[in-house]
Amino acid sequence: MSFNPNVVATSVPPKSQVGVHTITSAGLRDLKNVAGLQRRAFRPPLAYGFATLLLLWVLPHVRFLIFREGHDIVGCAIGDTKGGQSRVINICVDPTLRRRGIGSRLLRALEASLAIGDMVLMVEAGNAGAQALYRQHGYLPVGVSRDYYGRGLDGIWMQKQRATHTTPKIRV
Repeated sequence: MSFNPNVVATSVPPKSQVGVHTITSAGLRDLKNVAGLQRRAFRPPLAYGFATLLLLWVLPHVRFLIFREGHDIVGCAIGDTKGGQSRVINICVDPTLRRRGIGSRLLRALEASLAIGDMVLMVEAGNAGAQALYRQHGYLPVGVSRDYYGRGLDGIWMQKQRATHTTPKIRV
């Protein structure tokens, strides 16, 4: 075997870890990697930085989940509960791994960890992929916030009713 200076060594998980998927609560040591994931997945104004992630991580009413593929963090979901209602704050999946069920698994896990009231979230009007994911999980559009994501970039409020009432009751 000869040495090739053009080949860069990469960290490869042990064979027992390849293909292993886990969803766990984020730890403090995970936040730097989650910040990098956010930068890869979202444009700069929407990507959460380390300080924002740290603030969310320390809040007691916030659930902060990560999805690992082997040792790599490839997704995260953040949500909270307030006023008898639960909210999806952020779902992030590595752009190279989208449409493989990671977002669905994170959403189901987040919903299970936030068992109080209806679920609400905000999604960009132009993000058809995310809207389709949420509709697949029972979320329906209930309102629009003009310029929520910037000038000309509207946000759509979506809600999943988990209680027995019939009219959407969104509390923002």
